[in-house]
Amino acid sequence: MSVDHVPVGGQHVDELVAGWAETTPSAEAIVCGVERISYGELGRLVDTEADRLRSVGLPDGGLVAVALDQPAAALAVMLGALRAGGAYLPLDPAMPREELHRILRDADPYVVLTRELYRIAAGDRPDRRVVCVDAEAGPAGEGGTQPHDAPDAPSARGATACVLLTAGTTGPPGLVPVSHHELAVARNAWQQVYGLDARDRHLYTAPPESAEFTAGWVRALGSGGTLILTDSNDPHDPGALGTALRRLIAEEETTVLACGVPTARLLTAQGLPPRTRLRLVTVTGDAWYLDEQRALKEALSGDVRVVNAYTVTEAFGAGAYYELPDLRHSPELGSQSVSLIGVPLPETYLTVRGPAPGTRGPIVLNGVHTGDDGRIREDGLLEFLGRQGSYASAERALHGHPDVREGLVTEVETKHPRDLKVVAYAVPAEGRTLDAVDVHRHVCRTLLSDARPHAVVCVPSLPRTRADKVDRKNLPLPVDVGTTLRNKGGTVGPASAQTPTGCVVVGVLFLVAFFALLAWVFTDLLWPFSTNVSDVPSPYADYFRVLYFFENVSFGAGMAFLLVGRPGMARVGHTGWFTTAAHLSAVWLLVAWWPQDNLYRLTAKTDWPAQAVLVYTFNVSLMIAAAVIAAFAAVTPKWRRRLSR
Repeated sequence: MSVDHVPVGGQHVDELVAGWAETTPSAEAIVCGVERISYGELGRLVDTEADRLRSVGLPDGGLVAVALDQPAAALAVMLGALRAGGAYLPLDPAMPREELHRILRDADPYVVLTRELYRIAAGDRPDRRVVCVDAEAGPAGEGGTQPHDAPDAPSARGATACVLLTAGTTGPPGLVPVSHHELAVARNAWQQVYGLDARDRHLYTAPPESAEFTAGWVRALGSGGTLILTDSNDPHDPGALGTALRRLIAEEETTVLACGVPTARLLTAQGLPPRTRLRLVTVTGDAWYLDEQRALKEALSGDVRVVNAYTVTEAFGAGAYYELPDLRHSPELGSQSVSLIGVPLPETYLTVRGPAPGTRGPIVLNGVHTGDDGRIREDGLLEFLGRQGSYASAERALHGHPDVREGLVTEVETKHPRDLKVVAYAVPAEGRTLDAVDVHRHVCRTLLSDARPHAVVCVPSLPRTRADKVDRKNLPLPVDVGTTLRNKGGTVGPASAQTPTGCVVVGVLFLVAFFALLAWVFTDLLWPFSTNVSDVPSPYADYFRVLYFFENVSFGAGMAFLLVGRPGMARVGHTGWFTTAAHLSAVWLLVAWWPQDNLYRLTAKTDWPAQAVLVYTFNVSLMIAAAVIAAFAAVTPKWRRRLSR
């Protein structure tokens, strides 16, 4: 879990922080609520936490799990772990206990630092060392530790600075080791691109357990600036967060704001205080479109830099960025629903492994597959095309509706097991009211049939995670995609008024009867005497008349299915060409009986050329049609297979 590189300049980032504590001890280092910590005070707090860890025998490279909900205290422990020669693993102590225990079991830290409130939750096994930072200090094994008779956890060998958790959007969160070298390279790259110095005051919305929090303290404290943290990060109350951020931007004279896409959209809608010192806004996390980037820049006064930043935890520090230029020089720029993430950061090797230059392919950062797709445009800029396996094209189409502020498209389960539907969630723009039917019609006009969502659900807002990303796991999922969903504001199937079921049945029966009557009339016109049973004895003559009746009805059913059957087959979720092939195959299976039997009855059994033509025209084609129908019924559509994995 380490990388054997020497940090840039031979100095760790935490040593840079210690250097600022020595040279500028009175400068403000951390602001969190009413708590204000200078660099000198921070240095003493870090020394205290390092001594605490040494007292429990932390070895060089030992991993320290930090499960604290107070950002300033968590940061002091993280830096203390680095000062003591170890590495840290930030955790949310309030996460589900089963998930917390799984992570502790996989990471196997030497010690867990937490509060008394979370002691029981953090003790995933009897021999786990648990130290409570709010308990009275005592000898090892007393006052704040649990006995640990088992052998020490494997050392991280000193090269690893921290172990971060992935976002868990495609599965359980994974562990990503980040070396001291990678922290130093990231700090240097950010300082070079963003021009950070000791005068900057950085406002971050990320919680302590996130990778963005580590990036925040590296940027701010590594350059001698001030790190401003929100003392409350309730993802269920975005309005309160927006109010708190506007206050902090004004009162704390923030110069650098780093936030996620949901917060950027919130600030764009609510606006920012006038006459701020803000000079740089970086937005990361989810797909952020160029027109949204332009809207935020227009909402900011002065020459504020607005950057769409892209990175993933698996390649911490490596990434790409796109800065919107001055709109006074490019007034036409920024009207498209595309997400540009621009060019790679310094010391980042970026490639898109598509089949050809300029085509869609996986994004790779420094050899790490990000799990996202993109393409390099003719102007050399990287365009973000969404998470692999996601419905990025449908989300772009949803975003293109003028009344939609934000939205996402995902798969949900109905009340039937393994019956999955693609559902679009749409949030109305400020002062707008969404018409679900109109939104669905807009998306369907934009997309291919096999990529269209089955329904549109209008919601006042999308849930957010503590890391300021859209929380797909806690969406207000509909109970069923059907009548229940319509009652929740969605529109199902084609974006049109729903016809009562009784009228549909009557209409289909009329079509069947009409085409069956045409078949009965045209039988004697096309094939004279083919249905003549005057020489057939009773009761067999009646048997043949019943057969002829069903042939006519089968023809009528086939013609009716040709006219009205395809929408029902399209809802299965197969691609358009497969659905069309299956639809026409079903029509042929029903229609073919009428001409086939009449031709066979009039053709002599010894007329071998005619018999061969009939066999290949009807028998073989019916076998092929049956095979297509069988494949259509047996093959699971790709989007269903993807969710079942």
